[in-house]
Amino acid sequence: MDEQTPHAPETTPSSLDDAVREEILDEIADLEEYAAQGKAPPRCRGYRIRVNRERYEIYEPIPTRETILETAGLTPVYQWTLRLKMRGGKPELIEPGERVDLTKPGVEKFKALPRDQTEG
Repeated sequence: MDEQTPHAPETTPSSLDDAVREEILDEIADLEEYAAQGKAPPRCRGYRIRVNRERYEIYEPIPTRETILETAGLTPVYQWTLRLKMRGGKPELIEPGERVDLTKPGVEKFKALPRDQTEG
């Protein structure tokens, strides 16, 4: 009997994940929670990030370095360095003008440090 039943098109796990991720749009995703679970955060209304020890909400999925620093109140932005900490990895320097994809799996937190007088 089962042989005559038409089959629904198979969905691969990644296409199913994408469909679920696109559906959740009206919430704030906490990036540290998703990183701890090893999951990619959904595309949503906003993202809760951590810069140093403080939490902030940012409302674009791929902000610039400058947007992240301004959101954290670290201005003027040229006086700060910003590093991205990925789950299980070393902090990576984010260059001026560079964008960070917050929907990428493993994005955990940011570390901002004042530039020394000798840095460029």
